[in-house]
Amino acid sequence: MSVEQKKIIVVDDMPDNLSALRNTLKDLYEVYPCPSASKMFDVLGHVHPDLILLDVQMPEMDGYEAIKKLKILFDDVPVIFLTYMSDAESEIKGLELGAIDYIRKPFVTPLLLQRIKTHLANTEHKAEIKRLLELKTEEVKMRQAAELEAENSSRAKNDLLSHMSHEVRSQLNAVIGMIDIANEEKDIEGVKAYLEKAGEAAKHILDVINNIIDIPKIDTPKIDAYKLELSDSEFDFGKMITKVVDVTGIRAQEKHIQIVVNISPDIPPMVICDELRLAQVIINLMTNAIKFTPDNGRVQLNAEKLEEKGNEVTIKIEVADSGIGISPEQQEKIFSAYNQADRTIAKQSGGAGMGLAISKRNIELMQGNISIESELGKGAKFIITLRMKKGKQSAVPATAEIPTESTPAPPPPVIKASDLNLQGYTILAAEDMNFHREVLSMYLKKTGVNIDYAVNGKEAVEKFKANPEKYKLILMDIRMPEMNGDEATKIIRALNVKSKEYPHYRDDRGCF
Repeated sequence: MSVEQKKIIVVDDMPDNLSALRNTLKDLYEVYPCPSASKMFDVLGHVHPDLILLDVQMPEMDGYEAIKKLKILFDDVPVIFLTYMSDAESEIKGLELGAIDYIRKPFVTPLLLQRIKTHLANTEHKAEIKRLLELKTEEVKMRQAAELEAENSSRAKNDLLSHMSHEVRSQLNAVIGMIDIANEEKDIEGVKAYLEKAGEAAKHILDVINNIIDIPKIDTPKIDAYKLELSDSEFDFGKMITKVVDVTGIRAQEKHIQIVVNISPDIPPMVICDELRLAQVIINLMTNAIKFTPDNGRVQLNAEKLEEKGNEVTIKIEVADSGIGISPEQQEKIFSAYNQADRTIAKQSGGAGMGLAISKRNIELMQGNISIESELGKGAKFIITLRMKKGKQSAVPATAEIPTESTPAPPPPVIKASDLNLQGYTILAAEDMNFHREVLSMYLKKTGVNIDYAVNGKEAVEKFKANPEKYKLILMDIRMPEMNGDEATKIIRALNVKSKEYPHYRDDRGCF
């Protein structure tokens, strides 16, 4: 018997009819004769038929009762009524109950076979259509998922670049501001202090630019799929750690965060690896630790030797904080490209949540490993283990040059603060970084203007609501914790406060 034969259950309480139907169908189909409806349901326990030929008039359970039960249990199995009942009312009832056909006995064999063949073909066609529909539905779902993934990836990349752009511009403004202030400072110690701060901000810009350069490479699924040449050099490990603390120390001072550094004395003073990339990773970890640690908290940077074999040494570097912590679910995706553990937390802390994917790539390129240990509310610890060669000579500081244009455009005319007289005016400045507030105050102190500061958009809105007539101008930063500058500006504009000097204007104050 061919495995491709269709299965047909024949139900009839008359043995002669059952035998005749079996003989008619057996050469073409796999036939299961049943003398009653109850026997049919027994057979259905282990056979899934392609068609059922069902008599109407039977003892115990007639065909109408049987099809009602069938449609509940096996709705996909087609049923043809084959009966001596010839009145239209019985036929209509059978069709209404879900039968696909109603054939009267005595049947004409060729006609019965043709109708069975036609119905089976239709059923098979419907099954194929259903299968194709399911495949098409699955294809659409996969395409939608791919489109959503691409859209999320694009949005995440744009968001990341936006944050990086903000950090570059923000620190560059600080560099320019501190240099301008140093030019006007008469005390040599003051000049040195401002130039030192400008240098620290410039180092941070270099780190961000290095991250931007590496961005196209972190999309590659496998680290071997792209070539990134490491620049190994011999350097003083302790001095490298000191530079890292210098670069990240400004923000820690603003938040009154204690930075504790512990370097094991058994670490070789001179080591060989890519100093710039290792420092870049540690700076990123320290920056994040400071960013997500509350004021008056603590950040600890530890380094210890794990193993020393011949000319190589394995060093473990830990950056631990007393901050908000990271949940197990967030830890699973925190090193993913352009991912951020919690956007809400990052928004409250004013952070970009960037660089961990790049840090992971850099450490893995150096044949090292980076991991995390954390609990919510108990801080986080990032752990780097890295094998490097022991050095012999004096360290040569790693340097990096930022290319400049060969023919820069002429600078715009400079308006000095001393040229402005803003005596008697008060402005509101929303700026979350103390470093930038210091620059702004130094810039504007010669104008005589009074400045009220807000550390975020929420505080700026509250101060403006309390005394809207006090402020002639609002200087609004964009990226701030709790409420950003865009949201704060919308709320202030919506207050519809009219100026006494210009009552016909909806709001004559500017937000920059």
